[in-house]
Amino acid sequence: MHTTPIRVLIVDDELPLRQELRSMPWHLFGAELVGEAENGEEALLLCEELKPDLVITDIIMPIMDGMELLRQAKQRFPCIQFVLLTSHSDFQYAQQALKLGALEYVLKLTFEEEEMKAAVDKARAAIRRESDLQSYERERKRRDISQLLNTIAMGEADQATGLSQLWEAWSRAAPYYPVRLHVEVKEGDRFHLLHELKIQLERLEKESSNFYWSPIGDQDIVFVFCNLHSALEACTQAEQVMRGVYQALEMQLTDSYGGFRLLAVTGGCVREPQDLFSSLRSSVITEAMKFYDSSLTSLTADKAASGLAGPEDSPDADQIISKWIDVAKDKEKLIVFFQETLRSWAIASRFEPEKLKAFILRIREKVITVHSLLRPTEYEAFTVQLQGAPTFVQLLHVLVREQESGASGIRKVRNDVQLAQKIILTRLTEAITLTSISEEVGLSSSYFSRLFREETGESFNDYVTRMRIEKAMELLQTTQLKVYEVAERVGIPSYRYFSQLFRNWTGVAPNEYKRADFK
Repeated sequence: MHTTPIRVLIVDDELPLRQELRSMPWHLFGAELVGEAENGEEALLLCEELKPDLVITDIIMPIMDGMELLRQAKQRFPCIQFVLLTSHSDFQYAQQALKLGALEYVLKLTFEEEEMKAAVDKARAAIRRESDLQSYERERKRRDISQLLNTIAMGEADQATGLSQLWEAWSRAAPYYPVRLHVEVKEGDRFHLLHELKIQLERLEKESSNFYWSPIGDQDIVFVFCNLHSALEACTQAEQVMRGVYQALEMQLTDSYGGFRLLAVTGGCVREPQDLFSSLRSSVITEAMKFYDSSLTSLTADKAASGLAGPEDSPDADQIISKWIDVAKDKEKLIVFFQETLRSWAIASRFEPEKLKAFILRIREKVITVHSLLRPTEYEAFTVQLQGAPTFVQLLHVLVREQESGASGIRKVRNDVQLAQKIILTRLTEAITLTSISEEVGLSSSYFSRLFREETGESFNDYVTRMRIEKAMELLQTTQLKVYEVAERVGIPSYRYFSQLFRNWTGVAPNEYKRADFK
C-alpha cells in the first residue's frame, strides 16, 4: 500500500503514445497521472505548475527535445526523476541521458505494464533516497547554524567569522527579517509541542528553498522567510506558524493555551552581512514581552520593547496611587480597580516587570498603613506569590485572589485564628493536625474547624497545604536545596507525594519550577 502516490507527467509529441501511457493503471503502480505535454518547453511549464515527482518523456521531439528538457529541469527542479522513452536508434542518447541524471530508459515500442510499474517503483525509491539525503543535509546544516547562533549569543564567536558563516548560510533568502520564536511549555506537553513545531517548520522548509530555521538553546528558534517586504509581513507569517502548531495540538494538550506559550519577535531587515548581528540582537524576546503578552503573540522588535522603565516615570503614577488608596476599603471596587484601571495602565506602559512588582508591593503596604488595617499572616504568603508571578495576568490574579480570600488585611481575623496561623507557619516541618492546633488555641476541634473556615475562607487542611506549597515555592526560588530537601523542609518527607501535590497546586513539577522555565 502506497500512502502517497507518485505524481507522473508524460511528455511525447505523438498522440497515440500519450494515449497508451494515459491508459496505464497508474493507481495500481502507486502513482497518479497529473498531466501531459507535447514537447519539452511545455513540459517545463507544467513542472513549475504541477510539481511532478516523475517525468516520462520521449527523447526526439520538436521545439525542445527530451535531452534539453532533462538538462534544464535538473537545474531548476533537481528532485524530479526522469524515465526516457527511446527507440533502438536512440540508444546513444539514452546512455548520455543517464549520465545527466535520468533514472531509467524504456523502449517505447515494446514496453509493458510491468516495465512501467518497475520504473515507478525505481522512481519512488530514488525519491525516498533523495528526500532522506536532503533531510540529513538540512539537519546537519541546522545543527551547525544552531551551534554558531549559540556561541554568538554567549559572546564566544568571532564576530567577523560568525557573520560570514551566517550570511553564507542564509544569503539566498536576502533581504529577510529574522524571526525569533520563544517556547514556554509545561513538562507534560514539551514532547508534543516541540515535535509538532518541528513538523511545521520542516514542512515550510520543504515547500520553500529559501526558508531556514535553527534552534538557539532550549527555548528559542530563529527562522527566516524570504520574499517579504516588511517586518509586519514576517510577524504575520510567524503567527500562522504558531497557530498551525496550536491547531495541530489542540486535542493533545493537557491544558489548552495554559499548557504552553509561543511568543515571536521579528528583527530588522537584513540586506547586507553587516545587518545580521543588529537584527538578531533586536529580535531577542524581552522580559516585558514574556511578562505582558499572551500566547501566540508576534511583534516587531520596536513593539516588543519595554516602554517606561518603571511606574514612577509615569505621569499617572500619583493618580494610580491615590485611586488605589481611595477604594482600598471596598473589596468590590478594589477588584474592579485591579482588573480595569491598573491593568490598562500597566499594559499600555509596559513597565519593567520587577519595577512594576516593587511598585505594587510598596503601594499595597502603604494602603495597609494608611487605613490602619491589620496585616494577617497570609499577607506574607501573598507577597511571595506577587514577587514570583511570571506574567502580568498571574500578578493580577494574585491581587484579586487576595481580596476574594479576605486575606489582604481589609477584614480583621480573630486573634485565636491568627494565633493558629502563626503556629502553623512556625511548624511546617512537623506533623500538623487539626486536633493539636485547636488544643493550643483553647478551642474544641469541631468548633475550631468551622471557625477557621469562616474566618479565612478555606478549610484548615487546605490552608496548611497551601502554606507548605507556598513555602516550597519560596525555597525553590531562593535556595540551592534539592527538591527532596525542600519537601522535608515543608513537612512532606515523601518525594513522590510532594511532587504530585506541588503539581496539583501550581500546574508544574517542582524541578521544572526550580529551573524557572516560566520566568
